[in-house]
Amino acid sequence: MEQSELSNYLTDEESIKTRTALFNKYVYPYRNLIYHICIKNTASEDDIRDNYNEVLLNFYKYVCTYDPSRSVKTWIYAVTSRCIFDLENKRHRFRRTGEVGCVEIEQLSDELLDENELSSNCISPDNYQELFSDEVLCALQMLKPMYRDPLLLQVSGYKLDEITEMLHQQGSLKTPNIETTKSRIFLAKKQLRELLTRDGKRKKRESND
Repeated sequence: MEQSELSNYLTDEESIKTRTALFNKYVYPYRNLIYHICIKNTASEDDIRDNYNEVLLNFYKYVCTYDPSRSVKTWIYAVTSRCIFDLENKRHRFRRTGEVGCVEIEQLSDELLDENELSSNCISPDNYQELFSDEVLCALQMLKPMYRDPLLLQVSGYKLDEITEMLHQQGSLKTPNIETTKSRIFLAKKQLRELLTRDGKRKKRESND
């Protein structure tokens, strides 16, 4: 949505009325759950209230995107967790070199290629381009979005069930099948290992000459 369209959407009287009704029906009853998720995922106690208010504002802006045929608690958890990760990442700007939050920059490509599940809070789908080297970014761009997106969500710290629900909401999965998510992440890492060394360098192709 363009900025002008978003502005009109947020200020339109009918839109405000509709969003208020939906917010009171689907979000407000779960305010305690939202606050609990904020407590769990916020690094500093001083930022919990700010994150909580920002999450509620985010829900109010985009509550019309909720599909009532889906589990409201799953939706609440996924949206709240993603919003807090974004807020925390914006709050802690990362440098290109040296330490990046709790992970050294040299370790990022190694984590990306690791076959085990990942749980880093230092990378997000919004900031990964600032953290990976040009060679890693080039390799990621060679992956189809259906493989790259779930991998980046896993690197960001999302659990498999959360990733599955998010992909389903986005329309990338026809059904919320966690096995499909696992398969796509596995194939994404397999393709990256064919392109990159463990330290994130592009592999040299063997010459036929």
